[in-house]
Amino acid sequence: MPERYLAKSTTEDEIQTDVYQATLLHKEFAQALNIVVLVKTNLKTNARSHVILFSSDLELSSALIIEYYKLRFQIEFNFRDAKQFWGWKTL
Repeated sequence: MPERYLAKSTTEDEIQTDVYQATLLHKEFAQALNIVVLVKTNLKTNARSHVILFSSDLELSSALIIEYYKLRFQIEFNFRDAKQFWGWKTL
């Protein structure tokens, strides 16, 4: 991604994490989206992983969007675990 969209860059344990943020349009979706792209690079092997997050709230910071997604996935994992442990069934 272009450097102008880089919101934050950190390195920990030889993993570099770059966070990019941009307000973008899509030809199939009428509303602008707040897009956050996480790029993690292993500095030893140069392997990369990418995660794309988005929100329709154009005012949210990249940090807040990332935090909301972390919470969302934690809730989903809790439901999955509850279904397996207690045998919950979906309707």
